[in-house]
Amino acid sequence: MSWRRRLGKRRLAAVLIGAVLLGLAWRGYRAVVGDPEAELGASWHEGHRIVDRDGALLRELPTSIGARGRSLPLDAMGDRLVVATLASEDARFYEHGGVDGRAVLRAVAQNLRHRRIVSGASTITQQLVKLLDTEGKPPGERRDLEVKVREAARAQNLEASLDKPAILEAYLNRLSYGRGLVGPATAAEAYFGVSPRDLSWAQASFLAVLPRAPSHLDPYRHPERGRKRQRVLLAALLEDGLLSEADYQRAIAEPIEPLPMRHPFAAPHLTEALVAGAHGGLSEGTVTHTTLDGALQRDLEGLVDTHRTRLLRAEAKGAAVVVIDNTSGEVLAYVGNADFTEASAGQVDMVRALRQPGSTLKPFVYALAFERGLQPAALLADVPTRFGERDGSYAPKNFDGRFLGPIPAREALAGSLNVPAVRLMSELPRGALLDRLRALGVTSLERDADHYGLALALGSGEVSLLELAGAYVALARGGRPIALRVTGEAAAKDAGEPVIDPAAVAAVSDALSDPVARIRGLGGRGPFDIGFPVAVKTGTSSGYRDTWAVGYTHERTVAVWVGNADGAPTHELTGGSGAGPLFADAMRRAMRDIPVRAPLWDAALLGEAYVCPLSGKPAGPACPERVARRFIPEGDTGDGHHASDEPCTLHRHARRVASRFRCDLRGRETVVVFPEAFSGWLASQPLGAPGWDPQGLPWLPESTAGCASGAVPHLSVVSPSDGAVAILKREGEASEQLEIVAALRGLDDAALPVEVLLDGVVVAQLSPPYRTQVPARRGDHIIEVRSIDPDLPLAGGRSRISIR
Repeated sequence: MSWRRRLGKRRLAAVLIGAVLLGLAWRGYRAVVGDPEAELGASWHEGHRIVDRDGALLRELPTSIGARGRSLPLDAMGDRLVVATLASEDARFYEHGGVDGRAVLRAVAQNLRHRRIVSGASTITQQLVKLLDTEGKPPGERRDLEVKVREAARAQNLEASLDKPAILEAYLNRLSYGRGLVGPATAAEAYFGVSPRDLSWAQASFLAVLPRAPSHLDPYRHPERGRKRQRVLLAALLEDGLLSEADYQRAIAEPIEPLPMRHPFAAPHLTEALVAGAHGGLSEGTVTHTTLDGALQRDLEGLVDTHRTRLLRAEAKGAAVVVIDNTSGEVLAYVGNADFTEASAGQVDMVRALRQPGSTLKPFVYALAFERGLQPAALLADVPTRFGERDGSYAPKNFDGRFLGPIPAREALAGSLNVPAVRLMSELPRGALLDRLRALGVTSLERDADHYGLALALGSGEVSLLELAGAYVALARGGRPIALRVTGEAAAKDAGEPVIDPAAVAAVSDALSDPVARIRGLGGRGPFDIGFPVAVKTGTSSGYRDTWAVGYTHERTVAVWVGNADGAPTHELTGGSGAGPLFADAMRRAMRDIPVRAPLWDAALLGEAYVCPLSGKPAGPACPERVARRFIPEGDTGDGHHASDEPCTLHRHARRVASRFRCDLRGRETVVVFPEAFSGWLASQPLGAPGWDPQGLPWLPESTAGCASGAVPHLSVVSPSDGAVAILKREGEASEQLEIVAALRGLDDAALPVEVLLDGVVVAQLSPPYRTQVPARRGDHIIEVRSIDPDLPLAGGRSRISIR
């Protein structure tokens, strides 16, 4: 053997040994650099998504690096985008093992020939490794040869542990398409408003080239740059037989028109509350599933916007609406304010803000009274009344300043009269209403019962719209409360025992759902004849600052607030005129998808009987009429009270003596004789004048001769009551029209003339009814009333008042 051959064999052996040693060293190096598969669990590329009950996106929070991504399985990305991306990034993806040697040699040759970097050889697997190693981490690592070698080793390790489809799926879901959009799901939706599988060839090829240089190819700033790259890619797809000639021509001709870049921000007040409530932050790559009905939410936002023009004319900028599913306690719609972008207070969430609820707490006063034996048809007195309070006396008036006299309890509730509600409140154990409201979830009332006093019946405490809605949900559920929720699992359908007696709740629902019962107190039916029964209550806070309308069917509860988030007064909006119309439209929409509507209450809870329509008791011998009325079945109510079987004593027989009446069971004329609670109010009415009675019968006080023991005749000032404080309706005005009502007690002469003095000066002469209006300036005043007839010098009445 010649020395040349021996030298050749030695060189070959050295090469083989070197190759073996290099292979062993590479294998050892691969073991050292590790497998990047473990990094696939990181969620740096996925933001936190808040979705509605059907999974539709409400809001997406970017990651700490500003990425908005949502992972999809490979088969949901569509063939077009996958094929275009492979052609653009790694045509031999399915042929190599993580490193493409042929591409490496080609790149080296081209770079040497041009003496600069003009071509790369990174495979999709290597690019995925790079993404896993660098994205979501602080910059600082140089892209030198050592790093590329490490990526190549880790790419081969990844190929050894994952199949090709899994690698391709992980890569595409982490691919940046510019503008913070990561992955095909968010890119296709943001740029073209479609899912990846619905992309055209033109759109798919355009997206496929963006990851090469997202900023350089930004379709909004540099549309033609991306278009040129797209045309090159389409030509390559045609040449490789991946695209037909017809598809190629359509793709070339199709314009690329990205949509305006918007990120969903639906139900903004709710999603803001969810973000603010997550003190540790909402985890990246996770989803918050809300209970919102997306279609209902959008429609209610549209309704609020529609009503906003009407409300702005009345100086009300804000409106809030919630809709609750009564079965589950799920919040189906949550409109926190009229306009989230409004500069002054649009971002104030009025669903959660605390405001005075006005008369919307009255149903709970009546529910407690019904529990204690009051019947819905029972007679209540809506007359001027002074109640003792720890810090003085309390003399509430109705919203319009009128007093209606005798009225059934159900009509006093439906008509939102103040004095009857406060009278019932005064008869409850101290703190009973407050304790019951707290049991219903109204926890914002944190002070003790003495702090709120009797005025709590009229809404003196501050509550949130969401709390109030929850309390009304309990009424819709027959007295059973349920926790409201915007996320999480549903509670049991009938969770918990009733907090209010179901029969008492049924009586409340009956009153609040009767449009006729509202007429006397509200002067009409209001905007609530909406085509199906709904129990509804309105409320107005002092100074026309807040207007409310809350109501329910068996299936849904709707709560509406209208006003100004900064507390500024509206232009005399009330619950009926402000929140009421919006409530009616919101309830119609909330019930639109419920084809079969259940009754408001279980019919077995209330009985029905024929009673005197005035007293609400079984008709007596003098009662001219009997009507059917619902009642709470008789029996022990749990605290010693029982329903009464006593017949009506209001209707009595009488006979006329000249112009006067005298009660006489032998008489032929029927009159209505009211007890002492009505005497002051009756004294301001003409003696024997027809009042509210189905037959238009005359009203008399018990002090009428023969009706009851006589009283010492005297005059009194019924209104304003002694010590009253009147507030000027309009700031800047110096005087106020002051209504003065006087009463004659203990004398049944209808013709007695009297005179009224203001600060010692006669300002009016009156005959029955003793009522007038006089101007009075700001300050303290003394009102007196006295008889004009010198032959009948009755004791006069006096009242001290203050106008501010």
